[in-house]
Amino acid sequence: MRLRYLAAFLIAAVCAAALAFYYYPRFVKAGGPPLEERFRELYSSDTAFRSAVDELRAMVLDPQVPFDRERALQLFNTILGRLGLPAMDPVHFGYGKAVAGRAEELPEPVECLVPRELRLVVMQPKPDVDAGNGLERVYACEYEVGGKRVVEVTLVFRNERSPSGTLQDAWYEAWRLVAWGRSRDIETFFLVLEGGRVYADFSGFALVLRDTMGLRLVKGIGSGAKTFGESAHEEERVEVPGLDLIIYVNTYNHALGLRDNNPGVEKARFMFTPGNIAVGRRMHAENEYSDLKYSGELVRV
Repeated sequence: MRLRYLAAFLIAAVCAAALAFYYYPRFVKAGGPPLEERFRELYSSDTAFRSAVDELRAMVLDPQVPFDRERALQLFNTILGRLGLPAMDPVHFGYGKAVAGRAEELPEPVECLVPRELRLVVMQPKPDVDAGNGLERVYACEYEVGGKRVVEVTLVFRNERSPSGTLQDAWYEAWRLVAWGRSRDIETFFLVLEGGRVYADFSGFALVLRDTMGLRLVKGIGSGAKTFGESAHEEERVEVPGLDLIIYVNTYNHALGLRDNNPGVEKARFMFTPGNIAVGRRMHAENEYSDLKYSGELVRV
């Protein structure tokens, strides 16, 4: 009987240790300022750091370079070490290729017009703003595509770190600096005018990388029913009354919706009209805030 209890105790202890190992990045604090400035400083001055970043970016962003997971983790840990962060173990390394092949040609450019009728209010949870992730800028571009009138709206947030500032957040920010070339979080949705109706479309789309012609698929950013403690990438299309609307930031990864999924959470209110909106598409926002550059977009609204 004692052996049975001992065996049960040992199994429970092993399970608890395994769970602690898996979840520890969510609880270990890794506060401090954003990593972007340090990353860019090292990239310009540290040859070994730059070499690791360039090799890893090639694996992630060049369609012709295979992704070697073991080598990628080794390179990422070199980058983390230079940034003063703990190494990541293989269990938590879930990143991979960021492009889905190569674009054979650039998409036809569109003429970007000022969306004169757009009146946008963005409601963001105040704890998210207080954590340093506040909405910084909005881009909008009105154009014709497939016989439809589209207003493409891009939101730029200062960062995407949780209020707790965990090691997992720091690792993810470092990965974004490699794979996206920025700490800021950039999200895009579309307002589609067709058949006398207006739709808010949170579908995904694709960006074309300038250097590799890699086709980068961007997930939809609808929030569905998810709340602030969750993440979401839902594909949603909802009819709205017009171009005067309120958008809610509902999750910590800045997924968006037309209803408030966090009614008990205090909000920061941001108002945008043509007078304080930057005219441009998602690729223009990326080209301003990211170290990576893009040449085109493919939308499917």
